[in-house]
Amino acid sequence: MPTYNIIGDIHGRDTWKSLIDDNCINVFIGDYFDPYLDFTIEELERNFMELVEYKRKHRKNTVLLYGNHDMDYLPGIPEYNSRYDEENAFWIQQLFTASEWLFHGVAYAIGDNYLVTHAGVTNEWKQTYLPGVRSIRPANMAKAINSLWKKDKRPFTFSPNSNRFDHYGEDTRHSPLWVRPGSLCFDNLYKGTTVKQIVGHTRVKKICEVAGVILVDCLDMLEQSYKVTCS
Repeated sequence: MPTYNIIGDIHGRDTWKSLIDDNCINVFIGDYFDPYLDFTIEELERNFMELVEYKRKHRKNTVLLYGNHDMDYLPGIPEYNSRYDEENAFWIQQLFTASEWLFHGVAYAIGDNYLVTHAGVTNEWKQTYLPGVRSIRPANMAKAINSLWKKDKRPFTFSPNSNRFDHYGEDTRHSPLWVRPGSLCFDNLYKGTTVKQIVGHTRVKKICEVAGVILVDCLDMLEQSYKVTCS
């Protein structure tokens, strides 16, 4: 049975190098730029390109997902993040464009037990944008979400899914790139089932589970990834 190693939001940090495990399927949960720490654009570029190169060399056991901070640098997407790097936005966009073919998308399923996205999937968002999808099995949802992402990125942006411009995401209408844990736990797509969602997006002191949601955005405080073995 394969083991999956989920790595939280790196935001320019190179801690991913000590967390990757060549014996696992390494899943990066998104947010590669817009650091909290004082990195130069050269350091950010080098770190991102080293991650991309790792993906090229380990295609079968590396999964790169998008986060909300990454989406901001894609062509035609409005900027909503407070740490958006306007000065270097064009160059960062070129890096994402050149490596787009290596990204898996927005969602990744681990068997019938886990759905991995940057922020999580609420029932309200699913009913709004994927009402025709009947089966919510993780593999089915991941396929539907990634298909929608390829066709139309507007359902994943901030403003269409909230009645307030709060730059935060505490609303059950927010997308798998934006919703915050409070709203996600309240309207979890998998509430009442055995399926767990694994998400980043919101910083925690250590990896923890709340109401069927596993929060892994801990790299500010702790060099830790989340491993799960699944058939």
